[in-house]
Amino acid sequence: EDESLRVRKDGSIFWANVLITAIRDDAGNLTGFAKVVRDVTERKASEQRVQDAERLAVLGTSAAVFAHEIANPLNGLATSLEIVNEFLDDADYENPLLRETIQGANQEIHRLKSLLADYRSLARPIAIRIRPSNLRQIVEEVLAPNIKPFGDAGVTVRVEFDGGLPLVPVDPEKMKQVVLNLCKNGAEAMPDGGVLTVKAYRGAGSVLLEVTDTGVGIPEGFDPFHLFKSTKPEGTGLGLPIVEQIISEHRGTVDYVSEVGKGTTFRITLPLAEIE
Repeated sequence: EDESLRVRKDGSIFWANVLITAIRDDAGNLTGFAKVVRDVTERKASEQRVQDAERLAVLGTSAAVFAHEIANPLNGLATSLEIVNEFLDDADYENPLLRETIQGANQEIHRLKSLLADYRSLARPIAIRIRPSNLRQIVEEVLAPNIKPFGDAGVTVRVEFDGGLPLVPVDPEKMKQVVLNLCKNGAEAMPDGGVLTVKAYRGAGSVLLEVTDTGVGIPEGFDPFHLFKSTKPEGTGLGLPIVEQIISEHRGTVDYVSEVGKGTTFRITLPLAEIE
């Protein structure tokens, strides 16, 4: 017996419970196998929602302490470095190594502040403002300032949208955060360059958005939605849980398929029905 993601004949993906039983004759000789496949997608989704609720409850409890203990010292450090810079300017003292050291410290403080902002974002309830939105426009607004950096890194970006897609009831700003996160993850998964494809098409009562890279792939058994776990050396492990949380608030789903060495596709399903 096993549970895993399977692909239907139409190309859609579902969670399946597969039970294979040996069939033997009266003498005990093996004559074949019986295979029963059950679609357990809804059950898995329900289990995931429970896990998410428990996980976010723990985060909410610790967020206030974390924010206080980390944010205040960071602000103090940033202020201290600013004062040192002002003293250097007033003294007309120029030391390239000292300036470089201060700049590096400021960059690390900025990185930690960004991490703290991500943590706070994940820990507190998300307020979403739903309105009918053009998904292609959202994607293009996200990609526009990133095309050159992606190109400089050897990443080719393709946008493939079916014609006549309806407006989708989403929070445009939150969806921009989702698209940016997935696209940056995809680009970072291709250190030697590759192709990043953003695709959208109509489903049954929904619109599906896919972000595909041709990168290193996700190792088998690794859960990219698990908090604080990342395959990237500098990764925080917060980006994809935030994506998952935002899509959940839209009553949508996000899943992925990946093959090591060949790439990964993240698929988001957004319902077309208005969210009350």
